[in-house]
Amino acid sequence: MIEQLIKKARCYRRFDESFYISCEMLENIVNNLRFISSARNAQPLKYVISANSSVNEKIFKTLKWAGYLQNWNGPEKGEKPSAYIVVLRDKNISVENFSLIDAGIALQTIVLSLAELGLGSCTIAAINKQKLSELLTLNENLEILYVMAIGKPVENVILTDMKDVNDIKYYRDSKGNHYVPKRQADELLYKSFR
Repeated sequence: MIEQLIKKARCYRRFDESFYISCEMLENIVNNLRFISSARNAQPLKYVISANSSVNEKIFKTLKWAGYLQNWNGPEKGEKPSAYIVVLRDKNISVENFSLIDAGIALQTIVLSLAELGLGSCTIAAINKQKLSELLTLNENLEILYVMAIGKPVENVILTDMKDVNDIKYYRDSKGNHYVPKRQADELLYKSFR
């Protein structure tokens, strides 16, 4: 069961923009993040959520999409995310290195939670952080780590085996199918003691 959920929990970049996502649903996900593991139990992460189309459009303008897809500038009108979760680090609570562990755990928890609901997301690190901080009127102690774009996926993501160990770039075919090359398990497993 977990394997199927992990395979569904892909990075999607095109959504049904008209699909409604409530703030309550996002708040429930954030509430569940209270229970995840945290390095040194510091719990330094904070979140900003938006299901507001006007705010979403402003957030969208601070993001860069899909670096490997060179002829694509991001989702078009009608394909943009319906919601966002902005992941923040409270610098008053934790040092950067430990908070990145927490962020990884939080991001995967969000992605899996959304997949279970039939939704998808894209974790974005290419952000105009200064502009977004001003938009969200963040206090100086809050640092933007990632933005999670959220919505009902409208693209077909296909996991494929890598043909070459250096062939990590995702791509799209002429029909718009999005392919994501994955390493073989024997490449991941360095040693196995039995």
